[in-house]
Amino acid sequence: MKKSANGNMYEVALDEAWELFGAHLSGARSGLVCVLSTQQLDERSRNALNSSAAALGYGRDACLFATLAPEGTPLDSQALFLLIEGVDPLCLVATDEAALKALCETYRCKAVPGKASRVFGRTCVAFRSFSRMLDDGQEKQVAWALLKKLPKRGEAKGRDR
Repeated sequence: MKKSANGNMYEVALDEAWELFGAHLSGARSGLVCVLSTQQLDERSRNALNSSAAALGYGRDACLFATLAPEGTPLDSQALFLLIEGVDPLCLVATDEAALKALCETYRCKAVPGKASRVFGRTCVAFRSFSRMLDDGQEKQVAWALLKKLPKRGEAKGRDR
């Protein structure tokens, strides 16, 4: 295992994840909320998710955005596992059904859009299409209600950074 300058093994894993999957990642380098989407999210969706994370106590720009198929070729399950475990977020958001399907296949778990679930010890919320929900005032409230099921900062016992 490589050593980082300060000897922190978590920093080494994060560096390696960014090195391997940098083309798929954007946003906060060590984001506490990992947002998975099939294609890159529009600016409005990214801003809404960062605002939601801030409202939950994660701070401004707390989201790390992982695009599963930025150039059309999706990450396989092994690569997605390495990406998520390398960045080690506190919680997960799947913004579309294809991203949720990839997440469920990767972690061999069940999760459904519109509900909060647990994925490998992390709270996960999933949407059919987060971006489309922002077009309608009522759907936007439904999305916010689901995002509020993520733990508030400090409630993720044992994982608070």
